[in-house]
Amino acid sequence: MEETLNAPQGADRWVRDITGAIAVVAIAGVLLGAGVIVMDVLGKWVFNKNVFALNEIMSLVFAMAVAATFPAGAANRVNLRIDLLAPITGLRMTAWLTVLGSVVLLCFYLMLAWSIWGLGLRYSDQGRATALLEVPLAPAYFVISVAMWASSAVQVFNLVEDTRKALATPRGRGTGGVVIALIILFAALCLGIFYWTMTDMGSLTNFMFTSPGLAVLIAFALLWLGVFLQIPLASVTAMIGVVGALTVLGPNAAMNTFGGDSADFLRNDQVATLPLFLIMGAFSVAAGVSHDLFRLGHALLGPFRGGLAYATIAACAGFGAVSGNSVVTSATFGRMALPEMQKLGYAPTLATATVAAGGTLGALVPPSGVIILFALLTEESIGALFVAAMLPAALAILLYIGAVFATVSLSKETVPAAAPVPLSEIRSAFIAAGPVVGMFAVVIGGLYSGLFTVTESAAVGAVCAFLLAIFRGRLNRATLLRVFSETTTTVAMIYALIFGGLMFAFFVNLSGAPDLVANWVSGIDAKPVLILALLVVIYLLLGSVMDSFGVMIITLPVVTPIILHMGYDMLFWGVLMLVVVEIGMITPPFGMNLFIIKNIDPKISLTTVMKGVFPFIIADLVKIILIIAFPALSLWLPSTMN
Repeated sequence: MEETLNAPQGADRWVRDITGAIAVVAIAGVLLGAGVIVMDVLGKWVFNKNVFALNEIMSLVFAMAVAATFPAGAANRVNLRIDLLAPITGLRMTAWLTVLGSVVLLCFYLMLAWSIWGLGLRYSDQGRATALLEVPLAPAYFVISVAMWASSAVQVFNLVEDTRKALATPRGRGTGGVVIALIILFAALCLGIFYWTMTDMGSLTNFMFTSPGLAVLIAFALLWLGVFLQIPLASVTAMIGVVGALTVLGPNAAMNTFGGDSADFLRNDQVATLPLFLIMGAFSVAAGVSHDLFRLGHALLGPFRGGLAYATIAACAGFGAVSGNSVVTSATFGRMALPEMQKLGYAPTLATATVAAGGTLGALVPPSGVIILFALLTEESIGALFVAAMLPAALAILLYIGAVFATVSLSKETVPAAAPVPLSEIRSAFIAAGPVVGMFAVVIGGLYSGLFTVTESAAVGAVCAFLLAIFRGRLNRATLLRVFSETTTTVAMIYALIFGGLMFAFFVNLSGAPDLVANWVSGIDAKPVLILALLVVIYLLLGSVMDSFGVMIITLPVVTPIILHMGYDMLFWGVLMLVVVEIGMITPPFGMNLFIIKNIDPKISLTTVMKGVFPFIIADLVKIILIIAFPALSLWLPSTMN
């Protein structure tokens, strides 16, 4: 029995090593591509010359590199799942739900592989090529398809392993009635749709055309049931989208749409923006940026009562500018700032809440991965959204500092007395943090001034962070592999979400349901601001139980037309939605950042963390009111861009 158990573990390690090596080469290619883009930018400035149609070449290279991360993503199981009901799901039921998720995910990879391979064959027959350099498209599509076939093979291995574990899982605690009811409802809907499809496809198609609203409601019901049953979000959205499109367009057109939209998305000129900014963040962490920013914040704000809490907020904002991720920011400063505040005698409520709330700034301060995802899904300008988020981010920082000030003023016992900071320490902290501040100024300043496109800005940031890590002697083989591994897993997860979201959005738009909802909303005798307030409440609830990536994937297909129909600007809505969803990260009882802080220091109770965040939640509500009342906070800066 022991040999049987150990064999898959060895095979699993072998699969991870091979797919990881491929992904490392792919991300290294992205970094090399960033270097080429930077050289092209320098050539344009110095010699007033640049490489002709470089974006065509790089878009194909980046598309293949991103696709090459998918096998490693499958091997490392980085798919986004919502485990909200896990505490009331028995161990054996959890194991079999994992098997179900693996089956659906395998179908996801197979559909991608098959459809993109077919497109490659068609493009080869048609001689399709890029517009300027006339580079054939078929080879790139074949490479992308091979990556998806490899992901399918890895997922077969995962499915076998999950089935083996499910069969070996002993009967533990029972599964709650709620979970059982959801499973029965999910199975009934799936079997009913399958039976209808097999027996009377014509009437199902007619139903789609005559009752689009009901069809989309059923799709969303399936989506939420799948999400609560811990099926990977990317696969469940893709499957629902493909099946829904199949009933209207037929199987060939539905599959071609799925493969075509996914592959064409990878060829988007801005597709490399996300991995490049992720590389920038990973190398910045490797270079010790978080320590530099925390030290600078403490040097400047330490002389004030509660200075370490102020410094944590400021450092989280600065770190967010290079990491772009709220979870990473909370985890990083939880390990760094919490012990320091505990050592100095800060109240646990204030110390934990400061780190949890400061972490939400990671996704709001540009460049931000969540902002990039919103831009890609809505086809808005990434650069304009970055700039639109700058004033709301500054407002968030000021309000959080105000929350700390109010807490310290009302309860002086929560913090120790202020301690002076030597001038030499301030000077040394400024010098140490100078490269980080300069990097942020170059990346965002160049984007705002029009010196860089968003891809060029991301490339400059990635190269600068890489050079900073080398200059500080922090880069070795282990660090390099860790950076590439972190980037690989995040890229694979996000782009899988995007592929699924694109197909789900296609089906929802094909049904015409968004227009029906928009017309229904316009018929309601209520001011747009009231409807906007209702959406804010819904997003607050969603943000408390789901990751911001998942919330966007699920809701944008329906909400975007409503926002446009009411006359709101998408830049305004993008920033507002991001702010609201990130508040959910610290909203009890399910805020993700609360659990991150609890896991960092198990001695602190979850109740303590929840009590401490209320002043910050009040500050967040004030921020929402101000952004809604004064749209210029998010619209003025973009209007001044060159």
